[in-house]
Amino acid sequence: MLTTIAYIIAFVVALEHLFIMSLEMFYSSSEVAQRTFALDRDFLQDYRVKTLFKNQGLYNGFLAVGIIWGMFFAPRAAQFPLVMFFVICIVIAAIYGSLTSPKSILWKQGFPAFITLILLTLSSVIG
Repeated sequence: MLTTIAYIIAFVVALEHLFIMSLEMFYSSSEVAQRTFALDRDFLQDYRVKTLFKNQGLYNGFLAVGIIWGMFFAPRAAQFPLVMFFVICIVIAAIYGSLTSPKSILWKQGFPAFITLILLTLSSVIG
């Protein structure tokens, strides 16, 4: 039961990162991106920033797809370790991001992944 709850939250984390990927790769100068990343429109219009965002978006997409792959497409024995690995990557990225970007990244991206990590860890211990 605990693993199921953790997987549901992990799926939500994956969806969140697909949303972030789409913002960064395709809608980086939109009003939603401006609010989400707390950056002004002129800055987001700069082609260098767009290039950096597209690269960053690609990584967020890889993290999301990694969770989805682990949950639905990996061999059964690999599912849990793969989901755990990609969730840990997101937690680490959120911690690093909070040190180098606005602190809100820790809550927006890190908190759901951290809760997932706790639930996954508990489910592996309880068993």
